[in-house]
Amino acid sequence: MVLSDSVASSSEMSVRPVDGVWPCPFRGFHCCPDGMAGSKGFPRLIAHIKRLHLSSDDWKKVLREAISTDSDLFTSVGEASKASGQWLCGACMCLHALSRGCHHEDGLTIFNRVVGDTAEFIVGISKPHTGKEVVSLGGLAVDDRLLDRIFSLPLTTVKSIPPSCRMAFSHALTAALGKVAAAPDSVEAWVRLLVLPRCTLRVFRPSNRQEHQSGNRKSLQCQNIRRSLIAWGDEDGFVELILSLLAQPSNETPRLDKPSPSSDNSATHVNIKQCLRKVADGHFIAAVKVLCSSGVAPFGNDTLNALVAKHPTLPPPVMPDFLLSEPPLVVDADCVFKCIASFPKGTSCGRDGLRAQHILDAFCGEGCPKILAEYVASAPLTPLLKPDNGIRPIAVGMIWRRLVSKAAMRGVGKEMAKYLGDFQFGVGVPSGAEAVLHSANRFLNEFH
Repeated sequence: MVLSDSVASSSEMSVRPVDGVWPCPFRGFHCCPDGMAGSKGFPRLIAHIKRLHLSSDDWKKVLREAISTDSDLFTSVGEASKASGQWLCGACMCLHALSRGCHHEDGLTIFNRVVGDTAEFIVGISKPHTGKEVVSLGGLAVDDRLLDRIFSLPLTTVKSIPPSCRMAFSHALTAALGKVAAAPDSVEAWVRLLVLPRCTLRVFRPSNRQEHQSGNRKSLQCQNIRRSLIAWGDEDGFVELILSLLAQPSNETPRLDKPSPSSDNSATHVNIKQCLRKVADGHFIAAVKVLCSSGVAPFGNDTLNALVAKHPTLPPPVMPDFLLSEPPLVVDADCVFKCIASFPKGTSCGRDGLRAQHILDAFCGEGCPKILAEYVASAPLTPLLKPDNGIRPIAVGMIWRRLVSKAAMRGVGKEMAKYLGDFQFGVGVPSGAEAVLHSANRFLNEFH
C-alpha cells in the first residue's frame, strides 16, 4: 500500500477540466500529486488510471476503501467515469466501456443506466453517507421525520391506476427504484420511493355537485394523477407535492377517554358497502364473511390497551455486524412478476399507499437504510371486533416487504419445507395455522 505524502483533501478532489485536460480523480494517491494525465483526451486519462492507480491488488484495495468512505471522492470518480464513457466495477476495481460487462466467477456484472446519475457509473460501491446528511429541498428536509409526517396523514390511494396514467407512473416508479438501486444507503432515495404513491395516486375528493358526477369525477381523477406525475419529475414540483400533502386538513381524532359512538345500523351499512367491494373484486367468500363481521373496534383506551397487550412495544432486532457467509437470495424477473400477480385482487396497501395492483398497472403500461426499517417493516393495526367483543388485530404491511417475502418463499420454500420436516405447519404449508387450530378444537371437543 503506497500513498503519497500529500494526499489531497476531499474538497479538492472535484473533477473539472483545466484547459481542456481532465485531471485524474485519484490525484494525491500513488505518486500522482497533481492529477494531470499528461495530455488532453480521455484515452490518455483512462490509460493513466489503469497504469498507475489500478495496477495492483493492494492499490485497488486502497482506492476501494477510499471511494466507499469519501463522498467527494466517490462523486469525482463518478463524474470522470461518466464524462469518459466508462464505468467502474467496485468488485474488481476495473474500468470498462459502457457497453462491456465485467466477468466474475459468480457471474457477469453489467452497467445499467437508469437516470444518468454519477453514482450509477460506480457499480458495486454505495455512495457513502455520514449518517447526519439530510437532503434539503426548498427548506424541506427529506428524511425519516418527513416520512413519519406523511405516513400519519389520513390519505387514500386509488385502487387501480387509470390506463392513461399507467405509463407515466411506470416511468416515475422505475426512476425511483433506479435511484434506490444505485444508492441503497441513501435515505433520500428511499423516502422518495415510499412517498411516491401518496404524492401521485391520491383519491380525488370532489368539492361540488358537478364534480361528484361519475364521468366528471373519473376525468378529474385522471387529470389530478397526470398533474402530480408531471410535478414529481421536477425538484420544485416535488416540494410542492409534499407541501400540498402536509397542508391537507387532518381528520379530527376522537378523544381516547370518549370512544366514538357507533350504532348497529351504521355498522350494518359499513358491512354492506365492504361486501359490495369484495363482490366487485370477485372475493365472494370474503364478501359473506364481511356481512357477518362485528366491525372495527371503537377508538378508545380499551381498544388501545388491548392492541398493546397483543402487540407489545419491543426494540427492533439488532443486525449482526459481521457479514453473512451465505450468498444473498437471487430470483429472476419471472419469479418476481408471478409473486406480484399472486396478490389477490383488491389487496390492501400499507402505510405508503402502494398497492399490488399499482405495480401490475405499471408493468402493463443492497438493503434499506436502518433508519427507515421501522417504516418498511412495520404495519398498521386495525382492531376488528370479535363476536365476544374481544379484539382481533389485523396487520397490513407494505407491498414491498410482502413482495420480498413471496419471492423468498418461491426461492427457498420447498427446500425449507423438506428441511423442517413434516411436523411443522409454518413454512410451505398452506393454511397451516388454521389446521392446527381446527385440529386442537376437534381434539378438545372429542375428549372433553
